[in-house]
Amino acid sequence: MRLALFKTLLTSALALSAHVAAAADPAPTPAPAPAAPEAPNEELQAKLGGWTVTLYGQVAVNVLHDSTQSFGVASGNTILQRRGTFRGNNDQLQLTSRDSRLGLRINLPDYGSIKTLAVIETDFGATLPVEATENATYIQTPLRMRLFYLQLQTPIIDVAAGQMLDLFGWGGRGFFPNTLAFQGITGQIYHRQTSVRLSKTVRPGGLELEAAVAATRPVQRASGLPEGQAGLRLALPAWSTVRAQGYGRPGVGPLSLGVSGVGRRLEVAEFLEYPGASQRALGWGFAVDAFIPVVPVKSTQDRRNALSLVGEFSTGTGISDLYTELTGGALFPTLTNPQDRQQPTNPPPVYPQNIDSGIATFDGDANLRTINWQAFVVGASYYLPFWNGRIWVSGNFAQVKSNNIVKYTPIPGRPFVYSKARYYDANAFITLTDHFQAGYSFQAVEQTFGDQVKAKNYRNEVGLHLIF
Repeated sequence: MRLALFKTLLTSALALSAHVAAAADPAPTPAPAPAAPEAPNEELQAKLGGWTVTLYGQVAVNVLHDSTQSFGVASGNTILQRRGTFRGNNDQLQLTSRDSRLGLRINLPDYGSIKTLAVIETDFGATLPVEATENATYIQTPLRMRLFYLQLQTPIIDVAAGQMLDLFGWGGRGFFPNTLAFQGITGQIYHRQTSVRLSKTVRPGGLELEAAVAATRPVQRASGLPEGQAGLRLALPAWSTVRAQGYGRPGVGPLSLGVSGVGRRLEVAEFLEYPGASQRALGWGFAVDAFIPVVPVKSTQDRRNALSLVGEFSTGTGISDLYTELTGGALFPTLTNPQDRQQPTNPPPVYPQNIDSGIATFDGDANLRTINWQAFVVGASYYLPFWNGRIWVSGNFAQVKSNNIVKYTPIPGRPFVYSKARYYDANAFITLTDHFQAGYSFQAVEQTFGDQVKAKNYRNEVGLHLIF
């Protein structure tokens, strides 16, 4: 019966696509759902029998020109191609609509004092096989599960379960930098995975305090234990200003401070061709995030002179997967070949790797070592003092570095790992209508490799987004 009701609601939502609720300022506090603040303002709704289905999303077109052929549409922490190579010497141009999204936010009828919610969001950012053609990469892109989670809000505690942005780094809760670049940028914690989260929010004396713990999908199946995350977030709604996360629509956000941590157990197959046991190591991370309204503004309808700062500091070991595409080039070493086995009849020994690259490796004595990383991101945005602030600018600077990745890389491999990366960007945005937004961004990345050679990439990007 409920399935039939859901189908009826979805049909009604599409039929009511011309009906948009009257515009209203966003609430000064973040939405209670773990990842909902990343989504645009939601206005297209169908209501029936206590159910509310909200359709939201964006149609995106991004044009990107790079000085090297290092990146796909997202740069993140991907390794740069060095000068002197074909890809490092030549530029590239990309046009893509892969960041278009479609989502449903479903509020079910209340059961006494219990409120229930489901979020279903998909996009076209699925990872394609290495051998995929360019036509498949940019045109025939498959759907990807972006956000799929449920939430129960009770007077005692809130429960969220499903695929959502990590609690580590307080993903989506107001701390993302304002940039046209695809999230996450160099050094930014940005990760989605399936988890079960318990949280409690209290509001004493005009403050908002949230405490949360989460058990998430382990970094590897062989670990046998879930990953643990925890965090505290403090907000002052009375001190708010207009800001935008990523290249989403501007909203009002309060002064906020968040701290979070993550702990995980690694269980990696011993460094043998045919391992019979494993080696264990602990990974951990700590992050501090802040959003500071410098010039308070209470309304998105008049954003003039709104000025804000955002920042994140993170450090840890064995957690590179929680940053976008961060490996630094770290790989497991090659097994020795004392019998001089040769291709093709008697191939050399191969280590059966059972964990993603970049998280850990083995030293020269075959001891398991985790890779250390430390990063920070700082940014600012300012809404110009005319046309109600519908034109604004932002800039960000970030760095990520490792103090042991070169140490644990054999000398012949050190030119292929980087120990430090720096990033900066400058962005300009304009909202021509309440739903159509355009932007331009200049982005620069510099990486320092293990042999002290530096590589750079410069990107110019234009984005057109119809956000509903």
